[in-house]
Amino acid sequence: MKAMCNFVMLQANKAGDMTVKVETDTAQVATYFTGLQDPSTMNADGADLSQLNLPITQQSRSSTDSLETAEVRLDIKKFAQLLHSQQPHAEKMVLNFCNNSMLHICIVAEYFTLQCILPSIQL
Repeated sequence: MKAMCNFVMLQANKAGDMTVKVETDTAQVATYFTGLQDPSTMNADGADLSQLNLPITQQSRSSTDSLETAEVRLDIKKFAQLLHSQQPHAEKMVLNFCNNSMLHICIVAEYFTLQCILPSIQL
C-alpha cells in the first residue's frame, strides 16, 4: 500500500459497515467489512440496546449522512506499524472514530489491553 500513496482512508457507519480505502490518480483499492458491532449499542453484559431507540447526541447535525458516517485519513506508515506490531491474537478490537480528527484503537488480548490514538491527516 505504501507504493500507492501516503495515507489510508477509514470510513465507518452505525450500521456496522467499515471501508478501508487507498487512492491514487490512476487507481482506487478498497476493502469492505460488514456486520461489525457498534459498541455504543451494547451494555456491560453484551446485550444489544439498539432496539431501545435511544436519542443520539452529537455536536453537529448538518446532515443525516454525517450523523451516521465518520471517516479519518491516516498516515499509512503509522497505521501499518500499529497493525504489524500486534502479533498475539486479539480477542476484540474497538475503533472509535472522531470524524476527520482522530482514530482511537483499543486492542484487547488475553493478558493485556493496548490503546492507541492516531491523528487524522488534513489535506
